[in-house]
This record gives sequence, C-alpha cells and structure tokens, in this order.
Amino acid sequence: MADYLDGFNKKSTKAWEYLYRDYYTALCSYVYKIVGDESVSQDVVQDSLIGIWKADLHFSHMEKLTCYLYKAVYTNAIQYLRTERLHHTLLQSYGEEEVEISDQHFALTVQEELTRQLRLCIQELPEEQRKIIHLSLEGLSGKEIADKLGISIHTVKTQKNRSFKYLRSKLGGSFYLLFLLAGQNLPL
Repeated sequence: MADYLDGFNKKSTKAWEYLYRDYYTALCSYVYKIVGDESVSQDVVQDSLIGIWKADLHFSHMEKLTCYLYKAVYTNAIQYLRTERLHHTLLQSYGEEEVEISDQHFALTVQEELTRQLRLCIQELPEEQRKIIHLSLEGLSGKEIADKLGISIHTVKTQKNRSFKYLRSKLGGSFYLLFLLAGQNLPL
C-alpha cells in the first residue's frame, strides 16, 4: 500500500489506474444514491477525480485517501443538486433537516465502502468460487447453482464453504455485515 500511495502522491499513471479500477464503481453507486441519475453520477465522479488529479494533494494513509474521495464526490454531488435547483426537493424529502442528510451521507459512505471491500475480496477468489458466490448472492439455491454450472451440489457446498472461510479471514468482523448488505441486492 505504501508503494501505491507513493505512486498516487506522485501522480503515477499506474497508481491512478488502480484508484480508478478499485473506486470508480463504488463512487458512482454512492453518488447515484444522492443524485438519482446514473449519467450525472458518472460525470460527478469523473469531475471529482479530475479535480483531485489537478490538485496538489498528498496522503499518508489509504484511509485518508478513501475518506477524501467520498467527501469530494459527495460535495460535488450536492453542488450539482444546488446548481440544478433540486437541493430544495432533496431537503424536503428528508424532512428539511441538514442533520438527516449528514446521517444519510455517513450511512451511504459506510455502505459503499463495505460493499467495495467485499467486491475486492470476492475478486480475489478462484473463478469457480467467485461464480458460486455471485450466484448465491443473486439468491440461487445450492441445487440451482449446481445445475447452472454443471457441477455437483457437494462441489457447490465445498466451494462456498472455502469461499466463506477465505472472506471471513480477509474481512474479519465485517464479514456478516457485508453479506447482510449484499443480500439487499447491492451491486457487487
């Protein structure tokens, strides 16, 4: 991670490609929940990343970078809403209390970051395990997964157990919370 941060701070193309690959989808999903428009959310994230690229920013920890990314896209999303005169509608729908928006912002940030972490860990799984986990998260039963992939139900159970064991070791106490969130049809 230190090499990545160093590359990010020095504007290394490789480090920025990593940033884009690992954060873009989660940031777009996060902004979409604020603005309600997929195209606008992509524009907001792109503009935010360009702004960060142009700025002379340096981060000492990944956590600080992650927080800054979410705060930047949040700020730009809210600015978009103000510019489009939709901010008033948003405030009314949340009881006209800025505190409620801050609470929602925090909850969305946590949800998107947890989802991003789960998605990255799932991508580290072997291909067959990854397929089984994705189908499981889509709500398919073990038998349906076995039929769809042309493998035995025993293989599905074994691979699923191995996957869960690996994910628990990588995610620690967040594991169950992440799967609870994933069960809400989050984009993984």
